[in-house]
Amino acid sequence: MQKNMKQILFYIVSIGLISCSSKGQEKKVSDRKTENKSDTITTLSELKPDYREILLFENKLDTFLIPLPEKDMLPTLEKYYAPYLVNRNIGQQDGPDYSYIDIAKNDENLITYINFDSDNKLRLNEIRIVNSTAHDQYEVRVGDPLTKVITSRGKGEIGFDPYHFHIYYYYKNSNISYELEGELHTPAEENVENIVLTYDDISSHTIHSIIWRNKK
Repeated sequence: MQKNMKQILFYIVSIGLISCSSKGQEKKVSDRKTENKSDTITTLSELKPDYREILLFENKLDTFLIPLPEKDMLPTLEKYYAPYLVNRNIGQQDGPDYSYIDIAKNDENLITYINFDSDNKLRLNEIRIVNSTAHDQYEVRVGDPLTKVITSRGKGEIGFDPYHFHIYYYYKNSNISYELEGELHTPAEENVENIVLTYDDISSHTIHSIIWRNKK
C-alpha cells in the first residue's frame, strides 16, 4: 500500500513538473514572439523611406540651378533624390524623339519629368511636375484650382493650343507656367485658330501640371 502511494505521489509530482516546464516554455515562446514583433515594428519603422518634398523655383530644382549643366546628370539626381526612383527614358512627340529623366515613388506615382532637347540630350528643355507631392515656389500644386495661382501670383495670360486643346496659364516674366484641365465650351468657330479664350471660360479649371521652361 505504501509502495502504491509513493508511486501515485511520484506520478502527481512528475505531472506537476512537466506542466510547469511546459508553461515555462510557452511563456518563453510568447516572450520571444513579443520580442520578435517589437523588432519587426522597429525594423519596419527604420526602413520606411524618407521621401523629400520636391520644390521647383524660377531658377532652381531643389538645390540644382536650372538650366542644368550640359552633362549626364542621372547619377547625381539618383543619389540626391533617393529613395525616389530616377530613370532615363525616351519620349515621343509629333517631332523627333527626345530624352527625359523621370522621378517617381514607383511605376504608378510619377512626380516629375525632366525633358531634354531633341537635338541635344544633355540640354534641358523643360521640367514638368505632374503630382501634388511636389510644388513650386508659389505654393501651387497639381490639382489646385486656377484661383489658387491667381491668389498667389496675380492675373496672368491664357495660352491655347487649338489643335491639341491644351490650355496654359503663364506669366510674361516667369519661367513657371501651368497646364490646366477642366470642362471647356469653346465658341463656335469654323477656324479653330480664331478661338480666343477668356478667364470665364477657364475659371473653374484646375492645375494639370506645373511647367518650367527657360525663357532666356
